[in-house]
Amino acid sequence: MSQRSRCCLLILALAKLDLVLGSSKRGIARTGLTPRELQALLPSVTWTYNWKLSPGPSARSSSVDFMPMVHGRQFSRSDYSAQANALLGFNEPDIDTQAHLSPGEAAAMWPEVEQMANQLGVQTLVSPAMCGDIGKGTSWMGSFLNACQNCRIDAIAIHSYWCTLGGIQNLVGNYRRFGKKIWLTEFACADPNFDVSMDGQIRFMKEVVPWLESEDLIEKYAWFSYFTNQWQYAITNPSPDAGLVHQNGDLSPLGRVYVNLGQNRRLNPVNGTSEETESAKYTETEPIFA
Repeated sequence: MSQRSRCCLLILALAKLDLVLGSSKRGIARTGLTPRELQALLPSVTWTYNWKLSPGPSARSSSVDFMPMVHGRQFSRSDYSAQANALLGFNEPDIDTQAHLSPGEAAAMWPEVEQMANQLGVQTLVSPAMCGDIGKGTSWMGSFLNACQNCRIDAIAIHSYWCTLGGIQNLVGNYRRFGKKIWLTEFACADPNFDVSMDGQIRFMKEVVPWLESEDLIEKYAWFSYFTNQWQYAITNPSPDAGLVHQNGDLSPLGRVYVNLGQNRRLNPVNGTSEETESAKYTETEPIFA
């Protein structure tokens, strides 16, 4: 067989092969991720944040994108000087135990946040992140946007600890009124009326993640990844088991689901275009790497 014939056969074989892309949406919300943990999450998980401006050496050395956050009223632009794709705004200013800012206070501070975004060259400046209380969050966000009408706000961040797809859809639907893309920067199942064990989290994840991938309004989402003995806040009892990856790089059963859930795009290696496939949206695929 000539070299030209072999090349033609190779091209035909490649034309039948779909290469699964890592999700441009899928992230992880957790502090102190190690290089091994980040490596284990590739290629499906493409971004992370830790509620701080500085990523730490592990995240800085990883190919997973780190998104810095201005957590509250005390911050310094000198805390992080690297370029970033996005900058996240204040963390849950609508509740007392987090940033605890009124809409007016946050609006008055927002020009400083914009200056940092310009310094970092970010493509997306994300609003303050609202807690899962729909009434409180939408009221705060509406007042903030009214007080900050000339501000740069490219997307709106929200958190969810609902345990059903319908709960998340209702939450997201209530933020459509603001006319911006949504970043779901914290989510997991944390309702004591539901099964918050790892098995329960797996059932919830398999229901919700395909919808997040297919919903155009959702630009990014990040799983709140903490094991039972690491759960940082007394959100529910018993403590939920929502960890994705151990420090040695071993994925939990939940982590394997998160990494291997099918994507909604596949790359054609011949022409470089991407296309949607129904089976890729809603099925769990085999691991890409051994």
